[in-house]
Order: sequence, then structure tokens, then C-alpha cells
Amino acid sequence: MTAATTLARREPLSAWSDLPDEVLQHILFYVSPSDLLFNVQCVSKRFSRLASEPLLWRHHCRVHFEYWDSKHRIKQKFMGNVGDVDWKTLYKHRKKVESETTAILDNTIEGQVNRIQKFKLIADFGYDAKDTLLKHCRTSETAEDVLARRYYANAVLDHVHRSIALTEWKKLLRGEPVSLERALGSFDLFVLHDQRGDLLEISEIFDDLASVLRAEHRDLDQQSTRIKALTVARFLRHRNLTGLSTELAYRDLQNTFIGIALQDQEHPSLPLISVAIFCVLAQRVGIDARCCGIPNHVHAMVFPRDDETLDGRPLATGHPQPDPMYLDPYRSEEEVPIQTLRIMLSEWGLQPSQYAEYLGDSSTANVILRTSRNILATVHDFRAHHGNAENTGHPTIRLYANPFADLDNAFYAALWANYIFGTPLRRSEGTTQSQFIPLILERFERLYPMDASLIEQHIVPSYNNPTNAQHWELREALRVVRAADQTPKQLRLRNTRASREGVKYKVGQVFRHRRYAYTAVITGWDIECGMDSDWMSINHVDSLARGRHQSFYHALVEDTSIRYVAEENIEIIEPEFPISLMSLAGRFFKRWDKEERIFVSNIRDEYPED
Repeated sequence: MTAATTLARREPLSAWSDLPDEVLQHILFYVSPSDLLFNVQCVSKRFSRLASEPLLWRHHCRVHFEYWDSKHRIKQKFMGNVGDVDWKTLYKHRKKVESETTAILDNTIEGQVNRIQKFKLIADFGYDAKDTLLKHCRTSETAEDVLARRYYANAVLDHVHRSIALTEWKKLLRGEPVSLERALGSFDLFVLHDQRGDLLEISEIFDDLASVLRAEHRDLDQQSTRIKALTVARFLRHRNLTGLSTELAYRDLQNTFIGIALQDQEHPSLPLISVAIFCVLAQRVGIDARCCGIPNHVHAMVFPRDDETLDGRPLATGHPQPDPMYLDPYRSEEEVPIQTLRIMLSEWGLQPSQYAEYLGDSSTANVILRTSRNILATVHDFRAHHGNAENTGHPTIRLYANPFADLDNAFYAALWANYIFGTPLRRSEGTTQSQFIPLILERFERLYPMDASLIEQHIVPSYNNPTNAQHWELREALRVVRAADQTPKQLRLRNTRASREGVKYKVGQVFRHRRYAYTAVITGWDIECGMDSDWMSINHVDSLARGRHQSFYHALVEDTSIRYVAEENIEIIEPEFPISLMSLAGRFFKRWDKEERIFVSNIRDEYPED
């Protein structure tokens, strides 16, 4: 190496070194975090110092990560003094979470064993894992394991969301302050998947609405309480943020979720959600607005400021506090006279002595219970009409994913809400907390085995008495689910003549049931019926043309159920794109093979030759 070459190589470094710190700091904002950590700070002590500046790493924390676990109190940190936080260490922590989340997710996809524990490992990161999970939820269509990766990333994210929702409800149960939008938004977390509309995002929507309202009505704070309340009601009605476009859609499932009501283009909402939207926004602009406990059709009630009337006039000393005003944001932007409500209660057969109970404000817990009952009513109505999705007055399911999966998730949310808040306030309704445990356990075993930790955290501690039958029911359900999760799958080989010639179809093939016409995909097989005699009797197996001595297949159905189907009832089809199965198939399959028109198996540890 010549002296000239050496000098030529040193000159750029010398030129960089001659730049003042302020210029270098600005340049370093355009260098990737990995280059800063592994290259720039190794150049010299000066560059090590510049590449460790808190302002630089706060920038990268803000730019590279959208979601943060609540333990970080990140909003306060971003607004505080930049030097009060070790931003570089915080960034490295998030990158470590990202790396470990991806590694655990990869391992979850690769094998069917110990998935419950793997889910919990990721869930323990809390919201710090959400950014990473969202990346995997949106994996490219060209990825070899696109369906499996999207499915399990969504499943883990759903588990994280449910954990947060249950924590919010438990806070409310303990008497801790929980805002109305967070309490109702917890229902959204059960159905959210990878969409926007979590608790923080719902609050931000209300913050933005309040800012727009104030900008349009700059004298709002100078108005009386009555005028302010009517202004809020008109503001929401004019933006179609309350009510429904048609009563035919009244029982549609999406109408029961506050986050969907705020974000959906049509903003659909039941009366309870419309009132909640009004109350939350009204509270944002200084109005004491609450949900009223009128049966069947919820109203809003607005209280005057202390020592004032609703019209802003001062109260005389010793004068009783005036009655609140009532509104029905679902139907109108006008005030509802209290006499109208009393007449309505009288027509329902209530006595005047009962009016005060129903015309008073309703607790947030009771609002949650009423929301859960709305969901249960929709689920019942939907199933009673066999999922008829036509606009005929029967409910439709239009949330985010497979409609049947969304229905399951919403139903699961309603069950948890009823369990947590126990016996309803009016005991005459006759339901008790414990009645919901078998229903939660049935869905836990069938659809949500990853929620074992939630069952252990939120239900088991209440049933520690061994003399209680539910004590053993809970523990047996957990034992069975964990044992199934921890046991390696039995290898099913096509190494006998019976399995080679008798099992006609393969894992991954799509079929239509010859009798019931549903679409499903094969997820496993038996050489002949493997169920016990009771099952075969109930399902009339021996009445089939080929009886019990034919191949039977495990199948994932488009309605999320797992069924056991005789070979003679299977009609193989080769759709171009089985859309009704795509969001569900990742549980067992890597991807859809467009050329072969078959799902590519991800359960080769069980069926290695399929």
C-alpha cells in the first residue's frame, strides 16, 4: 500500500471529523439504527458519543415502533425531557422483543407441540410484541407459509388483545376508574385481529372529534349545558355517527361495537352504542353526560353544572339541584321531555315509584352487561335463521374476518363479560356468574386453547374449594387441553395396503359435503371410523351405504367447526380460490397451491406423506 493510497483513504475520515457535532448529529438521523449500533459508534469515541445521543434514539423509538406496552408510559416519556429516558436501551429492548417474538412464532408454525406455552411467551411481552405480530399478519402472498404465518400471528395477537380486555374489565370490577370508551372498546379487542381500533386508537378518535367540534363551535365553552349538549347531538347526527341507516340492520353484529361504529364508513350503532358515543364526546367538552338505565332503548342524560340550571342560570341558595335533561342520540338530535319517558314507563306497566330507578344513570358495568346481551341476542337470531346474510331483517356478520369466526369471537366476549360482572343488577333476570363457566370452557377447549393462562388467571382463583364441582371441572378442562398440546402427534403413514388403497383422499383437498353442501378441507384421515359406538349410533353410521368400514376424514369447515366425514359423503372440488376457508386454513396449512388447487400441509409431523 502506497502513502498516496493511505492518504486518500484517510482524507474522507478527516473530512468527516472536521464537521461540527451539530452537522454530524443531523446526518446520523439518516443512518439506520443497525448501522449506528454496529458500525458508526465503533469508529471513534466521538462517533460513539454522537451515535448514542438520546434525541437520536428517541427519534428511532418514535419512528420504528407504533405500539408500546402500558408499562413504558410511552406517551409521557415522549412528552417529557429527552434526557430523562435511556432511549438507546429502550430501542434495543424493543428490537430484542422483535427478534424473540419472530423466533417463537417460527417455532409455533413449525410444530404442533407446546403451542400454549409459546403463545404465553409472546403474550408476556404485551403490546411490545404487537408491531412484530402485525408484520407477520401481513406476510406477503408469495411467502411459502403465508397462511400459517398470518393465522398464528393473528391468533397470538387476538390472545394479547383478549388479555388486555379482561384486565380492563377486572379493573372496573375492583372499582378502579375505567372510562366508558375503554370498557366498551374491550369488546372490540375480541374481534379486532390486525385492524385499527384498539383502546388507545378509540380514545384518539374521540380526541380528534372533540377538537373538530371545538373548532366548529369556538364559543362552545360559553354556552349553557343544554345548548352544549344539543350541539354535541347535532354534531354527531350530521356526521352520521349515531343511529342506523335502516332498522332492517338493527341486529347486525357490527352495531354492538363502539370502535366499528366510529370507523366504519356507515357508522352503524345500536341505541346503547349511540348513547355511549354521545356521552364520551360530551364528557370531552366538559359536559356531565351519562347513560340512562331505561329498559329496551337506552337514552343519554345530561346533568347541569353545580349551582346552575341546565340553561346556565344560577340556583338560589337552598334550591334543590334541577333534574337532568334526556336525549335519544340514536333517533334524534332533540331533547326528550321527561314526561314522555314517564308515559313510556307507565305504558310498560311500571309504577311511578319505580320511575326513579329507570330514569337514573346506569353504571359502566351495567352498560357492559347490556352490550353483552345485545351480542348474545344477535348470535341467537343469526343461528336461528341459519346464517341468512340477505337484508331481510335477519342479522348479518360484517366485522373483519371470516364471519363465523367473528361470530365465535363476539360470543366469547359476551360470555366473559357476563362471567366477570356476575349476577346482573336485577336478580329477577335469573342468571348467575357460574352459569357461564361451562360455556367459556367449551369454547376454550374447541377454539381458544391458547387462553389457558387467562382461565387460570381470571376464573380458577374463584373456585379453589375442592368441595365445589366447578373446581374439578376447571382443572380437568385445563389438564385435558394442556395434555393434548404437549403430546407429540401420532404418525399416520400410508405404509399398508389398507391405507394406500382404502384412504382415497389427501390432507389439503377441498370438498363439498354431498348431503349438507358445506365446503371444507381435509385435515386428517382414519382407515375406518375411529369413533366410539355411541357416536356411531347417534350419527347413524351403520345406515350409510358403506357403513363404518370405509375411510373417515377430519375436516375444517368454513363455519370454523371440525367435523368427521365418511368418504362416501365427500365430493372433491377444485376451486380456483376457496375464499371462505382462506383465513381459517392456516391452522393446518402453509399456503394454497393455485396450480394443484390444494392446500399445502403444515402438519407433516402427523401426516408426513400427505
